[in-house]
Amino acid sequence: MEGSSFMERKRSYVVYGCLVFVLCLSAFLFDVIVQNSDIMPHSFDWSGLTQLVGRHVSYNELGLVNALWRLVAYGAMGLLGLRLSFKLGFKDILNDDLKRPKIIVAIILAGVVMGVFFTWYDIMIKNEFELFTLKLGFSNLASGILTSLAEGIGDQILNMFRVSFFMWLFSKAVKSEDGRKILFLGVTVLCALIFAVEHIPTTMIFTAINFRSIFSVPIYMSMIIIGLYAPLGLVCTYFLKKHGLLSAIAVHFICDLTWRVIIYTLR
Repeated sequence: MEGSSFMERKRSYVVYGCLVFVLCLSAFLFDVIVQNSDIMPHSFDWSGLTQLVGRHVSYNELGLVNALWRLVAYGAMGLLGLRLSFKLGFKDILNDDLKRPKIIVAIILAGVVMGVFFTWYDIMIKNEFELFTLKLGFSNLASGILTSLAEGIGDQILNMFRVSFFMWLFSKAVKSEDGRKILFLGVTVLCALIFAVEHIPTTMIFTAINFRSIFSVPIYMSMIIIGLYAPLGLVCTYFLKKHGLLSAIAVHFICDLTWRVIIYTLR
């Protein structure tokens, strides 16, 4: 049993390393291929990095910077989150659930439904409230696919870290099984809110309105963005706990692919 557990953990670390590699590669290729015609969330742009270093920066260098900072920041926090998840009894990244057709279909359906929700939400904002216009997709297929990969993997690695950290932090004070369920529910809501709030500054980049900083964004606009992203955070955290990190990444990736690429292309 101990040997099996050790091998499963070793496999999880290997798969985690592969996920971080794909994350960094996606960020690098985005800058090299797209070359600033679109902007990937949570990334330096060409003009900003050029001003920061005080010289002309090539797109290869821009891609390396965006890949390296993700390797350091996401990679380190994810490793800690993975270690804590083992202590809390979370599912391994690869587990038997992911071999069951019913679970695979559920993951795909959840991602598609969330992608449709994002599209509907965008239309509702634009046609009824007319508060601001979200840029639904990207200018080309490469932008949409690479961004969906980077966001799906990166955001869920950070979410795993947050969920594991808060569960570990408060778990010693909760002894009963019912108490742990309530704790997980509270942590899920908290992490969904954090996930949504951290998207406020990046989402405002894709609007027709310019704000000097996150503090100048009106409260009602912030609440609208939270209403857009918080449901995805809740769904992904559910799959993280139920079927492991890879399932949460798959839901997020399929959601983004549906929203940024498939529906945007059809429209």
